[in-house]
Amino acid sequence: MQLEHGFTKIANELLEHMATIKLSPIQYRLIFVIWRYTYGFNRKEHKFSLSFLGNATGYDQRQLQRELAKLEERNIISQKVRNGVPRIISFNKNFDKWVDDDTFGNSTEGKSTIGKTTIGNPTKGTLGKNVKGTFGNSTKEEINNLNKNLNKNKEDEENTLNRILELLEKSKIINPEDITEFLRDDIDDVINNFGFEQPEQLIEEAIKDAARGNGKTWKFVYKKLCSWRKKGIATLADLESEDDTSGGSKKYRSGNGRAPKKSSESITGNQVGWIGKRD
Repeated sequence: MQLEHGFTKIANELLEHMATIKLSPIQYRLIFVIWRYTYGFNRKEHKFSLSFLGNATGYDQRQLQRELAKLEERNIISQKVRNGVPRIISFNKNFDKWVDDDTFGNSTEGKSTIGKTTIGNPTKGTLGKNVKGTFGNSTKEEINNLNKNLNKNKEDEENTLNRILELLEKSKIINPEDITEFLRDDIDDVINNFGFEQPEQLIEEAIKDAARGNGKTWKFVYKKLCSWRKKGIATLADLESEDDTSGGSKKYRSGNGRAPKKSSESITGNQVGWIGKRD
């Protein structure tokens, strides 16, 4: 590796302090990714979706949410979280303002614990302990492949988005001219922020329901997905179980969520409805 291929500027004092604090393996990896996409691009903050962080670190999105919250509580990072858009994360370089893990959450009357660092007390999952996935076990190959994985994740998300847009067109729910940034943001919101374990398959089922004549607009599809989200539906199995509970008898096909092949008859039975844009 050569510096001319790119580098991230980190102050030596900050790196030296990082070697003295206790963080979980996931927290270390999160910080590396945050540094890469903030300081690595000479910016103080950046937008991160949980799916992006998941692919960058190899950890589950629910774990990442918990660890991000802990880092924020210790004042190591700050987050701006809003529904429907990726969270904005920045790193707090003022390490004297960080809250020490040993004293975090313990109320000690009259004592200030902010900025205190305890070194040399080994605990489960600390730096240097050889357990699966801990900091220090990352190979050179893993580091080299990080950017490749991040780029692949971006490409996969774009492919998923394009397949969903193609299915919407084939189902006569939208026309090509109806594809706007608002629509793309809606779909990205569902994929990354609705908590679906099978987002593409669930979107496909909502589109099929709309195409059957229940409401041939994206607004109908989005509202149905919001309804499933409120009910805690995350997979096709959850959706089938919900139908069984409500007296329905639908069976949902588990697959890759790709749009169906072209045929002489569309999924709507060649019935073209009014195309509605998102309000």
